[in-house]
Amino acid sequence: MNQTYHQVGIIGFGDRGQDLANTLIFGIPEYCRVAAVAEKRRNPAVTPQFSFRCADVPFFTDYHDLLAMKEIDSVIVATYEDTHVQIVKDAIEAGKAVYCEKPIVPDLASAEELYRFVTSRPCQFQIGLNLPNYPVARKLKELLDAHVVGDLTMVRSDCDVGQTFARTYHINKFSGKRGNFVTAKLTHDTDLLQYLAGSYAETVWGSTANFQWRRHGLPPASDDTAVMAGVLHSGAFFTQTLTSSGATYGRSMHFFGKDGEISAEIGGLEIRLVHADGREETIPVYAQQKGGHMGADRLTTAAFFDYVDSGVMKPRWPERILSSVMIPMAALTGGVVQTGAWYRSVVEGAGKGDGK
Repeated sequence: MNQTYHQVGIIGFGDRGQDLANTLIFGIPEYCRVAAVAEKRRNPAVTPQFSFRCADVPFFTDYHDLLAMKEIDSVIVATYEDTHVQIVKDAIEAGKAVYCEKPIVPDLASAEELYRFVTSRPCQFQIGLNLPNYPVARKLKELLDAHVVGDLTMVRSDCDVGQTFARTYHINKFSGKRGNFVTAKLTHDTDLLQYLAGSYAETVWGSTANFQWRRHGLPPASDDTAVMAGVLHSGAFFTQTLTSSGATYGRSMHFFGKDGEISAEIGGLEIRLVHADGREETIPVYAQQKGGHMGADRLTTAAFFDYVDSGVMKPRWPERILSSVMIPMAALTGGVVQTGAWYRSVVEGAGKGDGK
């Protein structure tokens, strides 16, 4: 593999765009540099670190001007999800490798459109799903793939964003009617659930509600609580919850198999393994990577540029465009959804059209 020093454009320079810029600057400076930024706001506030390290980086209010820069070979898309499909299409047609933040799309029709587009032409595309690169998640994948608890029968996944996060983001961002809190959070978690279980959701039931976070005197713009349950294609059952009333932000997962159970806090540093005969083990996990999200941002972006350097002109994990959104979006319907049938119809039907 011939490594390249990449010239990167960042489209969308809010909180997440600047987080990723700092990851490139301080986490993987040997891989790339930020060469340009596109942001609709004029003169956006930036961190002192960014202004010092990237003093001469041009800012554009129209992302097409960034895409027109020949020296830029890769772009990071960190805008709202309702803009992603068009920006990704434009970037790929401009010959750029694309790293697009989650949630990848606002609805299932957009997911199908984007999947068909990236799989119908030579291109390099990856979703910025970083939870699988948390230290605990990496170790869980290793243990589950080794069948330490046998065939899975049930997966329980819980996410509580905590009151501080909910007040800050739910009211300020999602009450502005841009994006959806349930899909924004659970795209991450349900993708991780399916990734660790090695399967995808076949049937999903769900329900959502707003119990707490809204602007005074106004109706809620987005729900703050969700519950969903279903069956994976493998036959294992699963549940996923989202709450926003706890004291702290946390994610926990519990896997039950025919030979035992395994559980962990995703943001922690240990895993609890209980064998069917009652023996218990505590498996320590070491966070060897530094940076945002316990080093997951560094690993995820570095892997993207390694993939770009590989020269493989195929999208990376394109099926996760579909699977990462279909569980929380099913929950928003308040009924039972045959997600597996939809997933297969898209995957098996890809290539029959022109992907436009």
